[in-house]
Amino acid sequence: MRTILFPTDFSTNAIHASQYAGMLAKRLNAKVVLLNIYSVPTVSEYQLPYEIENFIVQNRRTAEQHLQDFTVTFIENTSLTPERISQRVEYGFVGDKIVEVAKLINADLIVMGTKGATNTLDKWLGTHAQQVMKTAHCPVWVIPQNAPINYPQHIMYAADFREDEVLATQQVLAFAKPLQATCKVIHIHDYFELNVGHAVQEMVHYLEDEFENEDITFKHVNRADIIEGLETYIRTHKPDVLALAVQEKSFLSKIFETSVTKHFIQEAKLPILTFKK
Repeated sequence: MRTILFPTDFSTNAIHASQYAGMLAKRLNAKVVLLNIYSVPTVSEYQLPYEIENFIVQNRRTAEQHLQDFTVTFIENTSLTPERISQRVEYGFVGDKIVEVAKLINADLIVMGTKGATNTLDKWLGTHAQQVMKTAHCPVWVIPQNAPINYPQHIMYAADFREDEVLATQQVLAFAKPLQATCKVIHIHDYFELNVGHAVQEMVHYLEDEFENEDITFKHVNRADIIEGLETYIRTHKPDVLALAVQEKSFLSKIFETSVTKHFIQEAKLPILTFKK
């Protein structure tokens, strides 16, 4: 682990999430790039070009000053040395620019705060966190505004048992090991899935054989509803982090299939680690 990208809008939520980013940076021996993305206020079509340019220049100066102040607070809250922290101010759309900068600096991880879906528009179009996790080339660690800032000790990966679960489990372990956290893989399938019980048991046995020397356990549970089943399991077993694999879906599947990842990001109550599968 080398570089963590932390986008900030200087909000109370961002300050909270930055403490989590600093905690991970110390455990993973990583440097942190603090990023603020600014934009131009809405102007009328009669605005003169030089006035628009002045807006951009002024907004950048304001963003740079706020980022300096945020960095001071970040260092105070995390005790990271200034040598491990750098700053970037960029102009553009938030979600797109976060992904662009992450790729440019070859970030190993994006850590960002979220308030979840606070209104109907967020639920329909998605939050910035959703936009980033869908397109980022690296894992994204999302920190809800009320999540406790605790070192992760128990990571739970909600697996769908589709495609390559060995590789997905390895990605989760790549974070669990340096954090010295235990890892549990949980698969929940509903009662109405036909002829899946035997296949699920075979997958569990296969994964247990593949990872017999690792600190990891595998569990499968039947429930009438997958999301409700996961929420119940989380309340009962209290993991510190929920890990979810992000997969591209067709247009039709986006309409007709309930997205577990979308639900938990929008209703986030504990830190969520997402990665491409």
